[in-house]
Amino acid sequence: MKLIKRFMRNLFLSDPAAVFYAAVKCSDCGEEINVRIESSTDFQIAYNAHNAAHCYTIKKEIIGKTCFNLMELTLALTKNAKVLFVDTKACEFLKFDKE
Repeated sequence: MKLIKRFMRNLFLSDPAAVFYAAVKCSDCGEEINVRIESSTDFQIAYNAHNAAHCYTIKKEIIGKTCFNLMELTLALTKNAKVLFVDTKACEFLKFDKE
């Protein structure tokens, strides 16, 4: 049982309560929005046979405070939370940082 717990602990990021922020800019109005991302709830484990470095996927739907344009952000991350690639809809990706 201890072996399984250790394996599961090593599979996830070292800090299970890690908080990240992604910044996007609306394509229509130019509003910049910071999106809070929690590793415990927003990180989806991904398996990609063609890209072994791809460990996590984050998908967020975003609406700004002044603009009600629906934006979508998809991030692919490595085990160490480094961005592999970004896919956006109706917005421009600016940055991804740990708190």
